[in-house]
Amino acid sequence: DTRSPKFDLGLGVLRRTDNTDFVFETVLEGGKRNAPACYYTHPGGNDEFIRLTGELVFGGSKPDRVMGVQTVGGSGALRVCADLLVSQGITNMILPNPSWANHKPLLSGGGMTCTDYSYFDEATHTVNIQAMLNDIRNAPQRSAIMYQVAAHNPTGIDVTDEQWDQVLEVMKERKDLFAVFDSAYQGLARGLNEDMYVVRKFLEAGMEFAVCSSCSKNFGLYGERAGGLFVACQSAEIAECVSSRCKLKIRTNYSVPPQHGSKIVVSVLSDPELRAKWEKELNGVREALGRSHAAFAKALKEGGMPAKYSAPRFGLFTQLFLSAEQVEALEKEQACYVAPGGRVNVSPLTEEAAAEVAKRIAIILAK
Repeated sequence: DTRSPKFDLGLGVLRRTDNTDFVFETVLEGGKRNAPACYYTHPGGNDEFIRLTGELVFGGSKPDRVMGVQTVGGSGALRVCADLLVSQGITNMILPNPSWANHKPLLSGGGMTCTDYSYFDEATHTVNIQAMLNDIRNAPQRSAIMYQVAAHNPTGIDVTDEQWDQVLEVMKERKDLFAVFDSAYQGLARGLNEDMYVVRKFLEAGMEFAVCSSCSKNFGLYGERAGGLFVACQSAEIAECVSSRCKLKIRTNYSVPPQHGSKIVVSVLSDPELRAKWEKELNGVREALGRSHAAFAKALKEGGMPAKYSAPRFGLFTQLFLSAEQVEALEKEQACYVAPGGRVNVSPLTEEAAAEVAKRIAIILAK
């Protein structure tokens, strides 16, 4: 596309405002400290990576009742989790509607049947918490419930802490349900600790659950595929059994996870000075995303879009709920590329770019 200016807002990765990939300086430094890995590890991966990322997830050393294995990114964690659940007779996964487009293919590929629960209120662009709670309360027995912990993909609309408390109470009532937390954007919504509120509340409550964690976004390690699966069990003895089962699933799937990305993460998190710099970088990214969301919401409002499009959003995305025809028209007529459904990656948007994109969207919607 030779038109100028054009806007590529469909790719789901962190970008700079000049539309180049965002690279963490601390991650580059971590990379310099680690030669490419030439030998296998065990199927559970880099133990130090699991220890350190477990501290990020749980806010301290993970309890003995929590097991962890390194996986091929967050997607690999989802797939290993699906394999594990199916092996235990849990074959139904209920996802928020809408959710990440690859959730259903990934999980169904592991043998799960995927259905939806109510999540997004299109009238207000907020979480429809009462409908969500009702659907969870009435879920089929022995179902797994997927929760995105922060920076919801594709809407950017997150559950509040108070609403998470309500979710926890329903899950306590429905002891036959199993929570699976997808943590793809830790640190990019409200903060490293704030984004893990619900996971830590479930841990404090003694619940059994799984966390699928990714370093693709908060470390920018998309291509290195560094992720982890954590499962909180009733006891340390059960956790050992679950760990063995997961390693068996990994061994018969992709054998072992890649090591270079995990070593980079270990270098960053184990060096106090480098970790402090990484957290500062991550804070800067989160603040920049907040400015991009604010600029886009302002531009949409000034362009005549309903007030609901100005509802608070977190992370990389906002969703415009465009038809396939409108998405195609944006591309062909306005040189503006967005993902199906009108998902917009706001990370490259300056205030000026946001105003221009909003103007082009308004032209398409006016037809």
